[in-house]
Amino acid sequence: MSNSSASAGNVVVIDSGLSSAWNTGRLVYQHDFYGNDNDVMVANANTHGALVTAEILENAPDVGIIALKVMPDDGSGASEANIEKALQWVVANADAYNITAVNLSLGGGAQTTAATTSISDELAALAAKRVLTVAAAGNSGDGGVSQSVSSYSADVNQICVSASTGDGAFPSWAQRSPSLTDVCADGTDVRITNLSGVTYTANGSSFAAPAVTAAVAKAQQAWVEQTGTRLTQDEFLDLARSTGKAMGTAGYFELDTDALLAKIAQSAPVSTAQSATTITVNASGAPAGGVNAHFKLLVDGKTVGQATVDSAAKDYSFTTNLTADQAHKVQVQYDNDGFVNGQDRNLFVNKVTINGTAHSPTAANVTYDKGALDGKDVVKGQSSMWWGGTLVVDAPAKDFPVQTAPANTTITVNASGAAAGGVNAHFNLLVDGHKVGEGVAGTAAKDFTFATNLTADQAHKVQVQYDNDAVVNGQDRSLFVNKVTINGHAVAPTASNVTYDKGALDGKDVVKGQTGLWWSGTLVVDADKSWFPSATGTGAVASALSHSTDGQDTVWQHLVAQGLEAAPSHGDHAASLYEAVPSMDAYAHAAALAEHHPDPLHPLDVV
Repeated sequence: MSNSSASAGNVVVIDSGLSSAWNTGRLVYQHDFYGNDNDVMVANANTHGALVTAEILENAPDVGIIALKVMPDDGSGASEANIEKALQWVVANADAYNITAVNLSLGGGAQTTAATTSISDELAALAAKRVLTVAAAGNSGDGGVSQSVSSYSADVNQICVSASTGDGAFPSWAQRSPSLTDVCADGTDVRITNLSGVTYTANGSSFAAPAVTAAVAKAQQAWVEQTGTRLTQDEFLDLARSTGKAMGTAGYFELDTDALLAKIAQSAPVSTAQSATTITVNASGAPAGGVNAHFKLLVDGKTVGQATVDSAAKDYSFTTNLTADQAHKVQVQYDNDGFVNGQDRNLFVNKVTINGTAHSPTAANVTYDKGALDGKDVVKGQSSMWWGGTLVVDAPAKDFPVQTAPANTTITVNASGAAAGGVNAHFNLLVDGHKVGEGVAGTAAKDFTFATNLTADQAHKVQVQYDNDAVVNGQDRSLFVNKVTINGHAVAPTASNVTYDKGALDGKDVVKGQTGLWWSGTLVVDADKSWFPSATGTGAVASALSHSTDGQDTVWQHLVAQGLEAAPSHGDHAASLYEAVPSMDAYAHAAALAEHHPDPLHPLDVV
């Protein structure tokens, strides 16, 4: 049995840190962006982030927790810069860590229209990855006389949650707006129990948002099991609206998680035939500041691969599995446009070939979406990409013929771990950068077995990614990999075809393979194609994606340095369609903003 089954993925809590007094669940990763270390535990027993995390776990106990601390230990407020750093980490690691949702129980401001902040680009990037961000609407309401929400929650690329009473009404302090609030959830006298069995009641939109975050995680898990892919933000909200409870104030509804999950369960799994697809992009580029042009290849908005191109035209080939006999959008996304010391960096796409069918960049079925991939500022396709943007090929269904089923593969990782701070070592199993499953290793060596479908007669990289290294109170958390067995072929971690990529999975800081993974990093087995023999028989593949049972994109990320270059000189970059929000020095968390409800947390009276 695979250890990766029934996983609700991992949820990121960006807040004030955690406390040993409260349940932290399966803590997958932690980092303090305020103190710049890997310890988010604070002395304040009832710190805001600990309560938010505990509430998420009470509603969705199967999720893993990623705690990103952005405040001082007293939780007095978070700088916008630290919040953005935390979100940048989430964008860069969303795929590798199987992140399904982000909770932002942070507040500040009173926006009456859709707005942007410095974190808007990160929110857009997460929405494109189908990682849904849930933001608290705020507690500075005035009985609904002025309709507004907090600045972060006014961004279109997150789910804005207003606090309700749980029975169709609003508490007077709840910020809300019929045009900006996406969903309401109970934020009054929310019961949360700590590890000592003491139950508290909490008030505020800070405690309405976690209920929605938990619902997102559970809905994504159910949707992946049904379809092989995740819900978009709009798809989740459509489900939430259709199953929610109408409130007394027109235009608002309260979340009904049970009804939402029941509606997903009513959708029978559909077996979909697969097309083993090869996409080749012939491209060249003009560098600027010594940096070459870079592009990502996406299909239907999901990352398939990436490449850095130089001045010589060259073929860049990518393989993936897509739903057969269905049209797809093949997207070449130029993402590092720049103008440095008079040099203009550009990308030139000469041809896109899909399963042998060539598409010219100027063909009738090709467009160029300048700036964000949002369907705005779209022009006819062209070879020369002078601006950051995406060349989109509307590829017809005939480009994706039905293929026979690939070989079935079984991978077993024998591993143990050393715990720190009561948290065991955690790893993800990847194949060619795609997540197959995950495991938590205790002190006793154990086999973790995973099943997946891979392209036959082709070499693959089998990757054991240790992702929660830490030292806590003198204890050093480590992972020990004793053996990796692939379709019966046993490989020692010190074999000649094994390497250890420390830190990010980026091909840098690579050493020989070793058993003890003392640092976060990835043990990579270069498995020969003979280990993946052709399967006998034909037929449709039941899963929507062959490399991943949870429909995740590739974990190979291109990290672009920000703020190092002058802005491009092109004159027609699209302006923001939304009102910009002036930068604020600090965003106090929502519990501290309860101006009309000054006691958001108190022990529950016990008779």
